[in-house]
Amino acid sequence: MRGGNMKKIYLSVALIFLFFISISFSEEKIGYIDSQKIIDGYKAISNLKEQLNKLVAEWEKEAQKKKLEIDTLKNELKNQELMLSEETKRKKRKEIEQKETEYRGFIKEIWGEDGKSKKKHEELLKPVIEEISNVLEKIGEDDGYTIIFDISEGNIVFVKTGLDLTDRVLYEINKEFAVVSPQIKETKFYVFLFDELSAKAESKSLGRQISAFLKTGLDKFTNFEFIESKKVSEAMMSYGFIKEEELDNNQVRLVARRIEASIVVFGKIDISSGTVKLQLMWINFEKGNEVIKKDFSIDEKEEIEKLAQDVMTYLGREIKNQ
Repeated sequence: MRGGNMKKIYLSVALIFLFFISISFSEEKIGYIDSQKIIDGYKAISNLKEQLNKLVAEWEKEAQKKKLEIDTLKNELKNQELMLSEETKRKKRKEIEQKETEYRGFIKEIWGEDGKSKKKHEELLKPVIEEISNVLEKIGEDDGYTIIFDISEGNIVFVKTGLDLTDRVLYEINKEFAVVSPQIKETKFYVFLFDELSAKAESKSLGRQISAFLKTGLDKFTNFEFIESKKVSEAMMSYGFIKEEELDNNQVRLVARRIEASIVVFGKIDISSGTVKLQLMWINFEKGNEVIKKDFSIDEKEEIEKLAQDVMTYLGREIKNQ
């Protein structure tokens, strides 16, 4: 057993050593945070603590009330024991036991594992944690960090896309057992609803049409897998976003990371002076976080399918070249 633990320690040390050796000869940017210090220093946390303390005080008051009731019953039994019949004493002892069981159950319900106190604490902290996470995502992406650590928890809280070497390691360690090839990774993608910039574009549902065409087209690509809309909706709700066509670039990035998308497509569409104008925006997270933009246009009299085909031709060529 001891030898096994030592091997784990040596492996951990070796991995850490190799990691820091690898980054020391690169231009990667590493940062760290102290999440506990952030939470303690967050201005809104005092209100949350006040809410929790108020609840805890109520629970403690209820617990004291139950304990006092038990102590009172015990004292009554002790003081009256000589005057009570055996049957009465038996009933009183049973009542005390029942009250003690209720008291222990209440303590467990409030302060036990997964009790109300813990759940309420997590519930109150959840929006704070999400806000911190959003800020970390933005800082990590905007400032070009590769990894951000949390020194208070010992966790990685941000990591640049493309650093996961799991499949590569599995391939290497399994080479001696069989003739294998690296697993072909599915390219998960999502096409957000295009923003319709005018009432005329909205009346023709141009945004919905172009999004549907692009979704169908990309879905035909080899090893491309469309991410279900339900998963996207859940991710948006977790950030408090409502309409996907109104997301800005940073919000798209946040949702895309939450749904683990490799490629996302979004954009804007309008009709002006007899011309349908489309601004395509897309991100290939396997290559970075850059929003790639491309403008398209067709005559208003032409079919929207023509515009969709032009966009698909462009996307197919660009994705292949990347």
